[in-house]
Amino acid sequence: MAVAEPSPSLFARPLGAVEHNPTALKVILGGKLRELRVAAGLDPSHVDSKLGFSRSKTSRIELGRHGCKPSDAAALLGLYGVDDDVQVTEFMRLLEQSRRPDWWRSYSDVLSDFFAPLVALEGAASTIRTYEPFYVPGLLQTPAYTRAVVQSGPGHLLAHEVHRRVELRQERQRQLDNGDGPRLWALIDESVLMRIVGGERVMRAQLEHLVAMMQRPRVTLQIAPLDVTASVGVGTGLTYLRFAPGDLKDAVYIEHLTDSTFTQKPRIVEQYRDMLDRLGACALTPRHSLETIRERLARL
Repeated sequence: MAVAEPSPSLFARPLGAVEHNPTALKVILGGKLRELRVAAGLDPSHVDSKLGFSRSKTSRIELGRHGCKPSDAAALLGLYGVDDDVQVTEFMRLLEQSRRPDWWRSYSDVLSDFFAPLVALEGAASTIRTYEPFYVPGLLQTPAYTRAVVQSGPGHLLAHEVHRRVELRQERQRQLDNGDGPRLWALIDESVLMRIVGGERVMRAQLEHLVAMMQRPRVTLQIAPLDVTASVGVGTGLTYLRFAPGDLKDAVYIEHLTDSTFTQKPRIVEQYRDMLDRLGACALTPRHSLETIRERLARL
């Protein structure tokens, strides 16, 4: 008697660490529903009408901006012809995962709306690439350095607000400790090493921390000399999130003075990826960057 072939997964690859990130799962599941709808030859408005949804509900679900109820997901899968028990069970299991609270929600009191998209998705990335022109990247900061940066910002923050922001940054850093967590490739403007943040003692401890982090196999750090950053012209801090090939598009987060841009539009993402590639090619190698940091330490 022939053994039945296992049902193919609805997803391009095992989701791995992404399953622990509810925000990423919402985006992936929404994108999968959109893919199924397009394959079924249906327009979002037609789906809304057929299933009795409110106007634009299908589009909102596909964008992953809010959770999808199990009953709505079951109706959508049925309409799109997904009736394989294994595939439906897989989708509903991931949907249940996506409805869990994100860890960072508990920091909503100190987390700016414009910063939330980066914090929400960075833990699901396979690689985080970042360039910082003014400060050590947040994922590499010591608590004392973070405190000094936060206190130097605009507005007057209460002591508990400063503490909460330092705590949030430490929680973000813990994602790098996970075995399947993201790799970090950081490019730092040379001027960052010269800028004394929090006093010499804090700065010394921060540079020593960078030296220690550079020993990690999943962390790459390069110093970009002043003439390099002047010629490449990045001009602002940015973070590029690269996700494993599959169901989540790469993203870029670009910092501005009082807000930011977070986008997954391929054309824009590609432009900034190219900029980081050019900057990395011109920056000091990791070995020479380590020597530069140690030389700066010796002068403090």
